[in-house]
Formats: sequence, structure tokens, C-alpha cells
Amino acid sequence: MQISRELKSTILLTAVLAAGALVLSFGYFFDAESLSDPDWLTAAAILLGLSLVSTLMALKISEGGTTSSLDFVPQLAAVLLIGPAGASALALISESVSEIFIYRKPRFKKIFNTAQVVLSVAAAGTVYVLFDGQVSLTEFNFGQNFPPFIVAVIAYFAVNTISVSYVVSVSENKSIIDAWNEMSGRLILFDFAMSLPAVGVALLYVEFGWMILVMTVIPLFGLRYSYGTIYELRDLNDDLLTLFIKTIEAQDPYTSGHSERVSDSAVLIARAHGCGGKLLRQIKISALVHDIGKIDVAYLEILRQKGPLTPVQRELIKAHPERGVEILRSIRSIQEEVLENVLYHHERWDGEGYPTGLSGSQIPLGARIIMVCDTIDAMTTARPYRDPLPISTVREELLKHRGTQFDPEIIDLVIDNGLLTKIEIPVQAQLEATQSVVLSHSESA
Repeated sequence: MQISRELKSTILLTAVLAAGALVLSFGYFFDAESLSDPDWLTAAAILLGLSLVSTLMALKISEGGTTSSLDFVPQLAAVLLIGPAGASALALISESVSEIFIYRKPRFKKIFNTAQVVLSVAAAGTVYVLFDGQVSLTEFNFGQNFPPFIVAVIAYFAVNTISVSYVVSVSENKSIIDAWNEMSGRLILFDFAMSLPAVGVALLYVEFGWMILVMTVIPLFGLRYSYGTIYELRDLNDDLLTLFIKTIEAQDPYTSGHSERVSDSAVLIARAHGCGGKLLRQIKISALVHDIGKIDVAYLEILRQKGPLTPVQRELIKAHPERGVEILRSIRSIQEEVLENVLYHHERWDGEGYPTGLSGSQIPLGARIIMVCDTIDAMTTARPYRDPLPISTVREELLKHRGTQFDPEIIDLVIDNGLLTKIEIPVQAQLEATQSVVLSHSESA
């Protein structure tokens, strides 16, 4: 797999910083006498085992293969019990073993993953000690140690999430804010809460000894289940919506895949517009379900009709956004902003659209984006009454209706940034566009 020079530089820098942090941790915080202390060695070994167990229960949270695990719980507990140097060394061993022997990932990912975890743990340990946190296997003052621990957790997740988000943004060609929001934004508070058991581990160890660390694996499985449920429910909702839409569109070969293409295109344009996080996800879902109101068989007959529509059929077509909203209201997880995007995705910039005649910026941004994407896909898809239009014609039509049917800013974004070449176009239109280009070259010769 080829990686860019920027990504290589980032990985190298992360590895160098991690190595430096490890050296500094040992230089400033390591006590050589610890290696002759059986209790210290026992605690380190058990915490290492817990860290390895946690990595085995990692969750996939990105299409690019990015994973997340609860290994930060034993690693943060290690900061409290065996200190920054011991915790950093534990992280190095744990991540190296898991990356080499457990995960099948490219070498550059293995290096980066190990380096960023070591850097995160070293940062957390350093901050903990600098803020007067106590490192001990025999005593733990909650009032003294809890505030420094909170600062250490913030340091850990700041380094961890920002470094991973940057690498994902470079490798998957998205903004670092989008990458951070998609992977961490909605779950950062949950991650923060999941780090608190590390304090419990330290307290219990001081009171009851090393056996309690072995028993910690049981609540770790419980935490993993809760952690995984959040991701799995989100993915399940998306999968069910996609399956539902595919089932509807399977009735008509001319519209098959339409909603997914519109959704992908809407995400592309929304990102170019600067949307991210919650807003980007709302637009993505809105575009996926924008035509759900056409579930009625009557729409199937209209879409396949070759002749002009009757007045009754036109009114039926105009009713599909409102029907869609009625259907979507039965899904409790659907947000109000999604309903508005679906309801208004046929409103025109000049106010001549339907169902309410909104105009300009009165129309939600998501609805304006869907209008453009919906039109592009309609023009580039074969219909019973015409062949797909070539890309050159699509571009002309978008410019022709800029400021009347479409938001001029969105059209400018699409044209100026060359998004028409990035938007997924049905095969028929690609062939038609190719034929058009070949013919043009023949004529010029």
C-alpha cells in the first residue's frame, strides 16, 4: 500500500516523539530499585496482561480499519500504581505485541499505533506527576490524586484522539475535524467516563493487593459490552435504513442505488461547504431517506411512465416529501433536522418549489444540497423516456439554473472544486460522457 509523504512524515514524527517521551519518562520518573521489588513487578505484569486482554476486545470504528479498545483503563491505572515510566513501558510492550501478533495491518499503521499510545500514556503520566499526583502501590489519597488524574485523562485523550484523527484525515482525504467528530466526537464523554475505573483499580489494589487486579478483567468485559453497544447500535441503525431504502428501490431498476448515490454526493458537497460532525451526519441520513415517501406503488407506475404526467400524478409526486416525513416520524431516532431536510428537498432557491414555497436561505442547507445531488443523479441515470445525460450537459444545466432552482453557492462549490468528477455517476452516464468526448475529439481532428 502506498502512503503519502505527509503521512510518512507524520508517522515518523510521532515515533520520534514517543521515543523521546519514553526516554524522558525513564530519565525523570523511573526508580531502578522498582525492578527488584516483587510487588512492583507483579503489578506491572498483571496490568500488562489486562492491557493485552483489552486490545483483544478492540472495536472497529472506521471503514479504514481504525479500532478502539479499553486498553487505556489498565494503562491509566498503571500511571497511578507504577508511575509514568512503568506505564509507558507497559504501553510499548502491550501495543507492540498486539500490533505484531494480533492485528493484520500495514507496517506503517503498526508503527503509528504503537507510537501514539506510548506518547499518550507518557503525556498522561507526566501531567499526573507534575500536578502532584501520588504514585504508590501501598497508599492512595483520593482527595490528593483525583484532580491530577482528571488532568492526566484529558492529556491522554487529547494526544490520542488528535494524533489518530490527523492520520485518518490524511489517509482518508477528509478534514481533521470531520475525522475527530466521526471517531471520537460523540463518544469522548463516554470514553472519559470509561477511564474512571482506573482510579477504582488503584484504590482496590492498595486495599486488597494484586488479586484484585486479576479480578478486574471481569468488569472490563462488562465495560467492553457497554462500549461496543454504542457503536453497534449506531451502525445497526445505519444498516437498517440502508437496507430499507435498497428494498424500496429494488422495485425499479431505473432508481436502484439512487438514494445511496445522492447520500454519498451530499456528504462530498457538505464537506466542501465546511460541514462536519453532527450536521454532516444529518445531511447524510437525510439524503439517504429523502425519497422514502415514494414507497407507494403509485409512484412506481409514475417513474416508469414514458408519457407526460397527468395533473393528478403531478400532485401525487409533489406529496412525496410530506409522506416521507410522516413515515420517518415513526422512527424515534430520526432528528427534527433530518425531517426538515426531507420535507424541503424540492424547494427552489427562487421560491417556486414545493411543498411550501420556501426560498433562498429559508431552505435548510441539507435540503439545498440534496436538491442539487438529486438533480445530478436524475440527469445521469437512464430513464424509460431518455438516455442518461453526459457530464458536460449536466454542468451546463446546473449553471443554467444557478440562482433559480439551485443555491448559487452550492453550484459554485460543485463547479469550482471539480466535484462533478468526484461524485459517483451511474455507469451509463460515464459511458455516454466518454462517447461525447471521443466524438468531440474526432470532430476537431
